[in-house]
Amino acid sequence: MQLSAISAVTAMVAPVVLITSGAILSNGLLTMYGAVNDRMRDLDLEFRRIVTGPDGMLRPQLPAGDAERVTEIRRQLPLLLRRHLLIHYAILLIFGGLALLVVSVVAIGIAVTGHSAAVALAALALVLAGTVVILGGLVFAAQSLAMSRNAIVYEVSSTLSLGAGGEPPGG
Repeated sequence: MQLSAISAVTAMVAPVVLITSGAILSNGLLTMYGAVNDRMRDLDLEFRRIVTGPDGMLRPQLPAGDAERVTEIRRQLPLLLRRHLLIHYAILLIFGGLALLVVSVVAIGIAVTGHSAAVALAALALVLAGTVVILGGLVFAAQSLAMSRNAIVYEVSSTLSLGAGGEPPGG
C-alpha cells in the first residue's frame, strides 16, 4: 500500500508542474486584463470630458485638437475592447485547463492506489485535455499581444503626425 501511495505522488508531479505554470501565467494575464480595463476606463472618462461642457450637455462643436483626440479615442476603444475580450477568453481557457489538470491529479491518485487501468487512461486523457485547453488560452493571449502592438503604433503614429514641431522621427 505504501509503495502505491509513493507511486501516486510521483505520477502526480507532471500535472502539478503544469498547474503551477498555468497559475503563474493566469496571474500575469489577470494583470494585463486589469491594465486594459483601466486604460479603457481612462479613455472613456477623457472622451466624456472632451465632448461635454461644464453643464454636462454635449458640446455642439469641438476645437480641432479636441476633435482629433475624440477621433483617436473612438478608434482605440474598439481595439481595446477586442483585446480585453481576447484576454478574457485566454484567462477562462487557462482556468478551465487548470481545472482539468486538478481533476487529473485526483484521477491519478485513484488510478495508482486502486490499480485501475481505466482510471489511469482517463487521467491521461484529462492531462492531455487540460494541456490542450491551456494551449488554446495561450493562442488568445498571443493574439491580444499582437493587438497591443497595433494599438500603440496607431496612437504614437497619430500623435507624431499632428505636425506640431516639424517632421516626425523617421519621416
